[in-house]
This record gives sequence, structure tokens and C-alpha cells, in this order.
Amino acid sequence: MQRLLVINLFVSLLWPILNGEYTLRALSIGLLFGFLLISIVQRKYGLYMLLAAKFAFYVLYAILESNLRLAATIFSKTFGGASDLRPGIVAVPLTLTNPFDITVLATVITLTPGTLSVDLGEDVSGKLWPYGEAEEGMIGHEAATEGDYETDTDAAGSKQTTSGTDRDRGAAALLVHAIDVANPDGFRAEIKRKFESPILELRRILVELDVADM
Repeated sequence: MQRLLVINLFVSLLWPILNGEYTLRALSIGLLFGFLLISIVQRKYGLYMLLAAKFAFYVLYAILESNLRLAATIFSKTFGGASDLRPGIVAVPLTLTNPFDITVLATVITLTPGTLSVDLGEDVSGKLWPYGEAEEGMIGHEAATEGDYETDTDAAGSKQTTSGTDRDRGAAALLVHAIDVANPDGFRAEIKRKFESPILELRRILVELDVADM
């Protein structure tokens, strides 16, 4: 993917030189020409760029929509309207595993008015724990692990002590604060449908492009 993007940018910079027109218009034409040329050779590149542009425009639309909805809510409450909002924090289980993709999702959620990405955790036995392994020497590491042991009884009746780090890791979950979480399940489904699914699709195409470049 990086190689194709570099070629696209190279064609964009070469076009003004070949035409002797050093303007933003010539640069844009070169960028579009390079995009079309590469898309003919590698269709997934064109598909990726189009889906990425579509997602970017959708995020801008979601930000505008959320701004208008939030403004309407504030005006309604200011002028004596009844407010049945139920703000709170919801753990949204993630299918995403790539750290960059999770960062993009958290950033998009934070940019949308009315929602804020709070933290990343993992769901273990119904409880949300900090996601990832604790680093040696980090502040709070001892406090987080001290007493984090459970006593189990095996088939022979003898007791065995296991550390909390030996538990099965849970799926990643993003903690999101929302101005209204009257329907947590619907909120989770909306986050996954609107934001996570497009990012997953972009990651899938990007992996296929990287494999094709090998």
C-alpha cells in the first residue's frame, strides 16, 4: 500500500513538471491521473481510497449531525423543555485488534459531540479490566497485581493458587461516555455499525494489498 501511495504522489508531482504548469490545479490533476492509473493496475487500491474518502465524509457528517442534535437538546433544556437524558459510560466490545485502528475509532468517537472515548479495557468474567499486560516498574503495577490471586480446589481436593495474570484474556472493549445511554445495546450496535465496520473493511483491504505487494 505504501509503495502504491508513493507512486501516486510521484505522478502528482511529475505532472506539473511535464506540463510546465506549477499550480494547485495541475497538482490535483496529476494526483487524480495517478489514482486512475494505479486503480486500473490494482483495483483494490482504488477501492481502498474511495472507501477511505467515503468514511472521512461520513465522519464529518456525523460530527455535524451530533452538533445539531446536541444544540437542540441544550436549547430545549434552556427554555424549560423536559430532559430525559441518561448520561453514562458504556463498554463497547471491539472486533478491531490493530492498535492504529482502535486509535482511529477512539478519535472519531471523541470528535463526535456528545460522546467521549474514556479508556480501553478487556472484559474478563463480566468485569472490565485494563487492556494489555502491565509493564514492569510502572506506577500502580504492584497495587494492581497484589492480592490478585484466586484459590481453586482441584479434583483431589487440594487447593491451588493461581495468579490473576493466568486468567483467559477477554476481548478488547472501549469505554465510551455518552450524553444519553438510555439504550446501551442500541448505542453499542450503532458505534459498531457506523464506525467500527468501515474501519474493519478498510483494514481488510489494506491487508490484501500488502499481501499482493509481497
